[in-house]
Amino acid sequence: MTEAWIGLGSNMGDRRASIFEALERMDALEGVNVALVSTLLESKPVDVEDQPDFVNAVARLRTTLKPHVLLESLLAVEETMGRKREGMEPRGPRVIDLDLLLFDNVVMHEDAFQLPHPRMHQRAFVLVPMVELAPELVHPVLGKTMQALLAEDIVRGGPIETRCRPLPPEPLHQDLQGD
Repeated sequence: MTEAWIGLGSNMGDRRASIFEALERMDALEGVNVALVSTLLESKPVDVEDQPDFVNAVARLRTTLKPHVLLESLLAVEETMGRKREGMEPRGPRVIDLDLLLFDNVVMHEDAFQLPHPRMHQRAFVLVPMVELAPELVHPVLGKTMQALLAEDIVRGGPIETRCRPLPPEPLHQDLQGD
């Protein structure tokens, strides 16, 4: 089986529920197993800043699918969950965003598809969970570990806490004292 890394993000509706639904839908795909999931982070939007904050995570998949087939499957999950691409602002608000970050050590440069993801090393909301799950994993193009890339991102972008932070946990039960 091949190891693939997926970045997940949501900033519309119940963001946490959208991340969990996407994980369940990915795990239900033929030839895909969600093997590991990072802590959920809340992050400020990048590029298009006039939109709600995101909830982000990274998942490690084990898959028998080829890169293009996995990407098409991820796009189908997005569409099933209500993601619209036509007529929408690129990098604008979205119910779910699934990015294929890494696919083993595959390097591809095609018009609409690049591996590794071309901006993953510039995104704290990707690097923080990657370091949580696989700090010594080496970027196949840059030749640096996730930990080293995060250190460079901190020098370039400033403290992590200003850009992303762990999402506070939801209460396990409702307060019933008022009833």
